[in-house]
Amino acid sequence: MNRKAFLLVAVSMAAILDAASAQAQAPAQTGTAQSSLGGTTSASPTAGPASVSDQTPSDQAPVDPAAGDQGAGDDIVVTGFRQSLRTAINQKRNADRVQEVLSAEDLGKLPEASIAEALARLPGLATNRDRGNGTQISIRGLGPDLVNTLLNGREIVSAEANRNIRYEQFPAEMLNGASVFKSPTATQVEGAIAGQVDLRSVRPLDLQKGRIAINLRGSYNDVADDIADAKPFGYIGSISYVGQFADDTLGIALGYSGRRQANATVRTNIFRPTNSFADLNGDGQGNDNIPFGFEALVRGGDDVRHGGVAAVQWKPAGGNIEVNGDFFYSHVKFDETQRGVRAEGLPFGNGFANPTLVGGFVTGITATNTGVDFGLDVRNVNEMFRFTDDLYAGGLNAKWSNDGWTITTDAGYSTTHRDQRFVTLRTEYSATANGFTFQDRFGINGSFLTNPGGVPTYAFNRDLTDPSVNRISEFQIPTNGGGAPLINDELFSLKSDVTREVGGFIANVSAGARFTDRRKDLTQRTQFGFIDAAARVAVPADLIVGAVRFPGAYANLPQTLAIDIPGALQQFFGTIDPQESFFDQSSSWVVKEKTWAGYVQADIDSMVGDMPLTGNIGVRAVRTSERSSSTAIDGQGAIATATPFSVKNSFTDWLPNLNLTLKLNPEMQVRVGASKALARAPLDSLNAGFGVFTSGGTPSATGGNPNLEPFRAKQLDLTWEWYFDRDSALTVSGFYKDLDTYIFNSVTPYVVTDAGGNQITGTFTQPRNGQGGKVKGVEVLFQKALTFLPAPLDGFGVYLNYSYTDSKITVAEADNAIGSLGLPGLSKHVGNATLYYSKSGFEARVAYRYRSAYVTELGDTDRLLYTRPEGVLDFQTSYKFGDDSRLRGVELLLQANNLTDEPFETYYGDKRLQGRYEKFGRRFMAGIGFGF
Repeated sequence: MNRKAFLLVAVSMAAILDAASAQAQAPAQTGTAQSSLGGTTSASPTAGPASVSDQTPSDQAPVDPAAGDQGAGDDIVVTGFRQSLRTAINQKRNADRVQEVLSAEDLGKLPEASIAEALARLPGLATNRDRGNGTQISIRGLGPDLVNTLLNGREIVSAEANRNIRYEQFPAEMLNGASVFKSPTATQVEGAIAGQVDLRSVRPLDLQKGRIAINLRGSYNDVADDIADAKPFGYIGSISYVGQFADDTLGIALGYSGRRQANATVRTNIFRPTNSFADLNGDGQGNDNIPFGFEALVRGGDDVRHGGVAAVQWKPAGGNIEVNGDFFYSHVKFDETQRGVRAEGLPFGNGFANPTLVGGFVTGITATNTGVDFGLDVRNVNEMFRFTDDLYAGGLNAKWSNDGWTITTDAGYSTTHRDQRFVTLRTEYSATANGFTFQDRFGINGSFLTNPGGVPTYAFNRDLTDPSVNRISEFQIPTNGGGAPLINDELFSLKSDVTREVGGFIANVSAGARFTDRRKDLTQRTQFGFIDAAARVAVPADLIVGAVRFPGAYANLPQTLAIDIPGALQQFFGTIDPQESFFDQSSSWVVKEKTWAGYVQADIDSMVGDMPLTGNIGVRAVRTSERSSSTAIDGQGAIATATPFSVKNSFTDWLPNLNLTLKLNPEMQVRVGASKALARAPLDSLNAGFGVFTSGGTPSATGGNPNLEPFRAKQLDLTWEWYFDRDSALTVSGFYKDLDTYIFNSVTPYVVTDAGGNQITGTFTQPRNGQGGKVKGVEVLFQKALTFLPAPLDGFGVYLNYSYTDSKITVAEADNAIGSLGLPGLSKHVGNATLYYSKSGFEARVAYRYRSAYVTELGDTDRLLYTRPEGVLDFQTSYKFGDDSRLRGVELLLQANNLTDEPFETYYGDKRLQGRYEKFGRRFMAGIGFGF
């Protein structure tokens, strides 16, 4: 932690103590606090201020009002963060399986960039940091491919090419909480091995009375201030309404949330090493590995999101019928410009000097182009990345209960569309001699020296800001940069459940069925434009935006040329309109998937001696049918051919499970879970398309695999839970997962027949079902309100959790100089620590989250590499005026995220082999909320 951050935290903590002292004489707030609509406060220690919860999601076990009544201060009505933790552990305690809970308190007051950052505070969960925002979740060391996300109990579509949900698409202000199921039941929707996340929106009759909530916050990103394409200031605003009518038998909820924040990052990147087939440092050991190149970029732009929710709940008099309808809409517009320098072609065609190596890998060198086209090339790059996502999701649920019978029917529909485009505009060095303009690579000199844990050193022998020699040479919308895909995903679901109360050892028996029909398609589009070397001209002055200056720790990097990208594209290349090309056809696909599931489950309610035993036992059977359609491209002959085709695949799984909870005494209980689970293959991996090409006489093919089987696993869970007062818990959980298979990209032999009828063996790179293995770990949670301390210190509390996960599963990737890697998303060590103060309307907390190194795809390409350990420190404080104030209902908020400006850094197997080094800056928010 640097000194500035340390001082900031020290001052913050001093402010907490000072405010606690000032508040010591204030009377405790009494009366019944109300929940409001518009956001989420949760067991996550960064969730916003809360009030006493007056709602329990209908599918959650109700909170036991007598639970944990021991302890000091129980005659005081607690509010805010302390109450959110209390509600969360009560729901966890009374759950029918192993799970974690984000407790809904005051909606509209979770100022996180995404719900992922709140979920990442829970035991065993971790999030990535894409441009500084949490976007996807790993659970128990298993990545997003093995996590399933529901909205109001229904599976939903994804704008990503696979199945993974980007949580930033779901405004936290519009959510009423979430549950993370770690051990499944037979009634639960299948599709998760790591765990299942169920996001919940509000049910209006679950509140004590109607509410209106308004929240407005301004945001500031400190690194955006130094990036020309970024606007440092942004906002988050929400307004929500809950109304109850007809003697509280009809409820309506409406909500809107809008956000604009800066995209602002600075990064360097050393590209993946490749074999140089040379002894670069003269130590007599040949085949030294050297990076293909390196780059430095600044990124700036806008991240805009609009979301809306609507809900209707009807409970007619008599109480045996309940109808719920809900609708969710999200629009995301992402607009980013990145500029800088990219050096490529290091391995060949160059002279080398001053090499530094670690274990046969180059970590620094000076390269000089010897005058060949395939040697070192240094370019200015000016690039745009844009996408828009629109998501619609809704459903209708009806429940009838009478005389021990309950029948529930639920129908859901969701659809999303993404329009994405990545454009790169590049320059090359040019020279003119005797009236002839030519590409001038001869003598280009570039050097780099890595600096693990910091910014590497770059140097070039030519001015990158001179528009007379750095001339526009081309633009690309390439597949390997993301291209310009159009993605559509549509999902319909229908399920029905019947439950019969029995009594005795078997309390209830349930049975049900579910059907889903999903269709997802991706249309890849590309476009390219090149200017002949002899026709290149100096960049016109009206297209020059200025020089790219790297800020902060990156300030010593060479300046580059900033070009008006849309203007240059129009002037030099005309209309930019990417289309599906002949060769794009194998990257375009349609996958249709239908599932039929049925289950039976018995709920247990019995005694073992004088100890209550509860739980459930059941089995779920599911049939999956898939059809993948795409195109096979054969590029071996003089004329390439395209053949459309489809492949069908189906499989059936039986998924038994058992969950038992034994209450050892009123404070302590033990849980046991055993189950089989599956997670279906990523939809883009099921692409039936592939292309075969010949290079140097050896054919090579790349494509998807429509015959993939799902991930399958056998699972065991064992937890010990001690709830020693209403605000306190100590839980220890152990888990064990035995995966039958793991899906990864691999290279296998591939035999083709050439034009002469000869069989030639080449290679086929595609996803395959590889060997599985075991994943095991331990999770520990401790939370305690320190009410035993004398006033005013009795407002302090702590929230701590730690997870250890281990696995011997490795992923062997093709063309990977660093060898096999661990499971993507698996950090051996994940931890969270929060110190909070909550009393008399004043709240403050400092929260730190840590995860150790893990394998990720957020590197220089879509290939796998390691991410260094990272720890993120956040601070938040707020004050809510009491009922005796003329400002009652008003709340003031101040929040700071990523106080230490923690970098995101990748490496190639060995931490000394640096990959990306990126900083996102600090984000500050201040705002006001009002509820009535």
